[in-house]
Amino acid sequence: MAVVARAALAGWTGSQENRRRFVEIVGAFLKRWGYDGTDGRVYGLLLLMDRPVTIAELSRELGLSRSAVSTSLKRLSRDYLVRYQKKGRVKYFSAVPAFLEKFLQQPREILEREVLPLEEIVREMMAESKDPVRKVNLEEILRDLEALDCVLRRIIRLESKTECVEIEDKTRGV
Repeated sequence: MAVVARAALAGWTGSQENRRRFVEIVGAFLKRWGYDGTDGRVYGLLLLMDRPVTIAELSRELGLSRSAVSTSLKRLSRDYLVRYQKKGRVKYFSAVPAFLEKFLQQPREILEREVLPLEEIVREMMAESKDPVRKVNLEEILRDLEALDCVLRRIIRLESKTECVEIEDKTRGV
């Protein structure tokens, strides 16, 4: 790693191995949310930075092209995971920690995009099927989907209640 790249992490006090693992694990999180490996590495490194940094600094630190870093920053900014400020013609980027927020979006998205449509399709297939063995298999699939539906709805309700409790606590000054 170049001296210039090390300077970009002036505030980093942990081991380089911990830094590398942190960036790797954040990358895995973001892949699960539909981002690519570069997005994850950029976001992970930004979370560790002690100050806003430029595309050039990120590019040097990660060993990626400026174009690749710029593309990732656009995606991350669009999704409010990264913010930037301009000083003259130069943009300085910093991360917005949002693990909980992104994680809590997943149950609703899974329910709406995957589970509910699958339940509907399985019900239609059951109605069309004349084969009793196939119907039994489809009923088993439907039971699993309905159980998953129930769990996801409970998580969504729990998350909603948590927000309400936090709002109530803030208004009470707790």
